[in-house]
Amino acid sequence: MDFKSTCIFIAFIAIGGGIVMGWKQFQDEKSGRQAPAGIAGRKPPEKAGRGPVAPPREPENREPEQAEPVTPQPITPAVKIPDPIDLSVSAAEEAELGKISSLIEEHKLPDASRAARQLVENKQGLVREKARQLEARIRILQKLEPREVGKAPALKKVLHANKSEHICTAVEESLDSYRLNLISGGVTSIRKQDVLKVLTIPSREGKKLLLKRLSKRVSGLTDPLDFYLRGVRKYYRLGLVDEGYELLRDLVGRKDADLALSVLGEEEATDLLPYWNISQGSGIAAIERKAEARNQEIASIENSPQQVAAGSTDPANPAATAAAPRPKPRPQPPRRPQVQPPSRPRQPASKSDLNAVKELISRAGNYYSIARRDEKKRGNFKKAYETLRDAQDLLGKMPSTDDEVRKMRSRVATQMLDVSKSLGFFDF
Repeated sequence: MDFKSTCIFIAFIAIGGGIVMGWKQFQDEKSGRQAPAGIAGRKPPEKAGRGPVAPPREPENREPEQAEPVTPQPITPAVKIPDPIDLSVSAAEEAELGKISSLIEEHKLPDASRAARQLVENKQGLVREKARQLEARIRILQKLEPREVGKAPALKKVLHANKSEHICTAVEESLDSYRLNLISGGVTSIRKQDVLKVLTIPSREGKKLLLKRLSKRVSGLTDPLDFYLRGVRKYYRLGLVDEGYELLRDLVGRKDADLALSVLGEEEATDLLPYWNISQGSGIAAIERKAEARNQEIASIENSPQQVAAGSTDPANPAATAAAPRPKPRPQPPRRPQVQPPSRPRQPASKSDLNAVKELISRAGNYYSIARRDEKKRGNFKKAYETLRDAQDLLGKMPSTDDEVRKMRSRVATQMLDVSKSLGFFDF
């Protein structure tokens, strides 16, 4: 580069530097800052009436506003509410249960047993327990129903010369007298010349006479074993099956009729005890207690604060959650009334009481043996039965859970059954 070009280049640089320095001085004066020493610049012309220029305020350094973070409330996990136990019975199911009850009343036990078993296998809940109750009752009826069915005696009416009459179960004619087996159970003889006429009573009328006399005696029986031997079995022995079956159904419906099961023997009576409990409604009571406990459990869960707050918080909209209405608490379910079982003795049997029962059993055995050997002492059959009845009364005051008491009760019951078979229709 020659000299001339160098001078032109330096001149351009100087002009550029002056422009830059002048612009910087102008900015310093505008902002109120003094120019640095050694730099003199051109002052702007002053205007009349113009006040001093206030320095600009420094901008405040404000921190940006931060929104408070929304802290979501913890969501309490909901407690699982169990399903209630359904105790409802539909109209169709009620009709099926009623049909089984009708079959039992009509003395069609095999058909009733099959229908009840079908419901037990195919239904649940209260319907199944009711079917089990009917099935257990059918089983007990089948076990207790007498297998030996007799024939009602042809009653006869003997007219006396003094215008009195005797109703007899049998009339035996001898050379000069009549031997009369009275319907009351006694035996008497009347001379032929004192008898006007011997009439045979029609079967329908005779049946009415038998039922009238028997119903009076049975109505006074309170002990279940007595009711069975002197009521149910006697009706069957006289051929009155329908009437005897009605008595048997009444017996099975009693709360203390389990004492009559001892007539079947110790082993069979023990096997039937679970069925007896079911027939008395133990299965129905159990499912009702379970349903009541389940309802109380559901009510306690629904009414607890934990369950009210569980799953009710919405993090995106807490205000709407707070305004949500609280569910009404479920009322407590009604309590099932407690059914008191029949009172039974609980104190253990004493040896003296057991020895007294053994002595009565031995005495009854002697009466029974004498009556079987001597026809003229048939009255000892009744004495044997009454003695065994006294032994049964003593055993009734002892706890039925005692093994020795249970064995002796079965022994007494079976002996009473044997004695009752040897008695006449109206001997007791």
